[in-house]
Amino acid sequence: MPWRFPIPREACLTLAVALCMASRATASECAAPRLENSVPMEADGPSGKVVVPITLNGVPEKFLFDTGGGAMNYIAPAVALRLGLFRTDNFRATDLAGNKSYKVAGARKVTFGAVTARNVTIFQMVPDLAFDGILSAGTMTGDDLDIDFGAMRLNFFSADHCPGAVVYWPHQTLAVVPVTLAEGHFGLATTLDGHALTAVIDTGSPWTILNLAWAKENLGFSPGTTTPSSGIPKDEPDQQIYFRRYSKLSFPGITVANPLVVVRPVQFGDDHAAPDMIIGMEVLRHLHLYYATKEKKIYITPAAVAAQLPKPAPSSSGHAWPQDEELYSKVWDPVHRPH
Repeated sequence: MPWRFPIPREACLTLAVALCMASRATASECAAPRLENSVPMEADGPSGKVVVPITLNGVPEKFLFDTGGGAMNYIAPAVALRLGLFRTDNFRATDLAGNKSYKVAGARKVTFGAVTARNVTIFQMVPDLAFDGILSAGTMTGDDLDIDFGAMRLNFFSADHCPGAVVYWPHQTLAVVPVTLAEGHFGLATTLDGHALTAVIDTGSPWTILNLAWAKENLGFSPGTTTPSSGIPKDEPDQQIYFRRYSKLSFPGITVANPLVVVRPVQFGDDHAAPDMIIGMEVLRHLHLYYATKEKKIYITPAAVAAQLPKPAPSSSGHAWPQDEELYSKVWDPVHRPH
């Protein structure tokens, strides 16, 4: 006969209360991420690229938001001069064209959405920049980064949450994809017509670009292959630019049907191997992407207008801001004077 030990009623009540408190603690720990900043995005003409507002030294500007910009922010030298930014050449970096550059500019008073900068904000000066400035997503990963093309909002959420507790908007399909963040570039795996390939997401590119060498090796691509002309720009063979429409671009759980792709050689700077594909705005504008910084994962659903967001509560950590703290510490010299 098995032994049985009667449990007093008082002990049962104590155990129930303890379990209830543990359940409440777990629920509290797994609360939804807190919104820390929210900035409107605006389409920049037919290219599909998006700009975001930022105020430098009291002057409102609109800079390109670029997930392909790397780990630095950029500004045109003429704009830096016009805005009264201090300039220095005490930091070595590589500009967007892969050239070595030593010139940076700093703004002492900057506002971005609900956040005002605590320190000087650093920009690398790049001649012949197509925009007044570029804010790179690679400088914005201190918190979770929410890129909502349905509502045209760039949101920053606290990274302190349970894994997976991030998709706050209504959705029917969801892809959860591991991300490699290298020098500010978001790398991930995808498939094109069933063929696995490496890719980066790039809001600074209007087109999705497929590496010509990869297309020849894996898809039997031939430049001489003709394609229907309806809705597809003409090829530019002298520039090795070919427009093709493929059947599907897929992530685990999400498929983009009939993507229009530019097949061309891909260059990715001197220090990085070129990805097989650069996923540009032709595809991204149909998606909602949430990068969970501690998980190193990106959550992807089709774009849809989300429910109204609460008012941001600015981060006490100083995150939710396009600023690389390591870069700031390397560049900023309190003894230096503007020149």
